[in-house]
Amino acid sequence: MLYCNGQHCQASRQLSEQLVNAGFTNVRRYQLGIPMWRALNGPVEIELEGILRVYKIDQTALFFDARSVVDFAKASLPGTHNVPADQIATDGLRKAPMPSDDFNTRIVLFGRDFAQARALADAVGKTPFQNVSYFPGTFDALSAAVKTQ
Repeated sequence: MLYCNGQHCQASRQLSEQLVNAGFTNVRRYQLGIPMWRALNGPVEIELEGILRVYKIDQTALFFDARSVVDFAKASLPGTHNVPADQIATDGLRKAPMPSDDFNTRIVLFGRDFAQARALADAVGKTPFQNVSYFPGTFDALSAAVKTQ
């Protein structure tokens, strides 16, 4: 899936043509761009390098850990909040410290694995927040990477 920074950006169109010409057959392009995708609450993944950069630089970003309360208590990343994926159905998201005055606050989600992070991303996707991304890797990989920073 390719996307640009808006519907008038042509970079994803050009890259998609190059990929097709190179023989790739499963090429898809979202023409409206990432801002519209986010506004429509589409899930956005963030790579390990990206989450490390945000964690290190963006002091306004919120980090939510979807692991269980027990796992979070055993080990967590400094400054993160626990929003257990297994409690989302019972108003777990309402207890999260979401900013009430800025729906564009950067929110980064992670969990034990892809499934937990994506479950939390799908739940947050039903809220007005538009700058949300989730880490599809494991907590162990993220934790190890943060420790080496």
